[in-house]
Amino acid sequence: MPRLPGPGPSLLGFVALACALASLLFVLVELPAPTDAAWREGTVRVGYALEPPYAYRTPEGIVTGEAPEVARAVLTRAGVTRIRWVLGDFNALIPDLLAGHIDMIAAGMFITPEREARIAFSQPTSVVGQGMLVRRGNPRGLHDYAGLAGRTDVTVAVLDGAVEHRQLLLLGTPPDRLLMVSDAHAGMDAVRKGRVDGLALSGPTVVLLARQHPDELEAAQPFTQPLIEGKPATGLCAFGFRKGDTTLAAKVNEQLHSFIGTPQHLELVRPFGFDEHALPPWAIRDGRNPGD
Repeated sequence: MPRLPGPGPSLLGFVALACALASLLFVLVELPAPTDAAWREGTVRVGYALEPPYAYRTPEGIVTGEAPEVARAVLTRAGVTRIRWVLGDFNALIPDLLAGHIDMIAAGMFITPEREARIAFSQPTSVVGQGMLVRRGNPRGLHDYAGLAGRTDVTVAVLDGAVEHRQLLLLGTPPDRLLMVSDAHAGMDAVRKGRVDGLALSGPTVVLLARQHPDELEAAQPFTQPLIEGKPATGLCAFGFRKGDTTLAAKVNEQLHSFIGTPQHLELVRPFGFDEHALPPWAIRDGRNPGD
């Protein structure tokens, strides 16, 4: 009996392509978004970087700091049963978030237009100013950021990806007089060892680092807050999310609104150097005024 002709190469290719497209469509329809899966399983992956007092680990390995403690409180209130803490370099947190390696950033990250173009921020959790960590006695007489532009004898460490780096460049500091470091401890060690004359970071971080080595380091005092385009360069800190993860962001914002500025919140963050004066403007507008 003659054999029936089999399907030609073009037909086989068409069938294979159709199957592949059907499989892809199934995956796209059936697989939940990363955040939805995290919420369904009761787990959220939170990225942080080592920058006390915003985020750090205790000698026992416990993740703590102002940002993780507030994140832990609001996520627990929102029904999250497990938080997976993911350590990363500060400048890698946004790429890690966008790549889906983490679901949320809790690192004392300032809201900036450049970052807002890439990720979604929660309601601000605090407002802070800048500072300068120097060797004991402040031998170079560093009391602001603006004056660094004309100081050819001064080199300053900045956290890679931090807002202070951008501020110093806008104020005219030459890039070759800025040492990029991966975290606050690396910057502190650079000051201690004399590799740089100061470390430019937020005020609460500088104060906490100085307390760790009071015989060697101090927070520059007095310190004049920088003006960027005529405005004080205080920063609003917030949590970060992927722009498409609206469910997670909405749940966190809901809990932040009922938590920030309460006695419970202030008791939680006071050990990290935050008080009523660090409350974000929206909390003050809600009637939670400093000193109340």
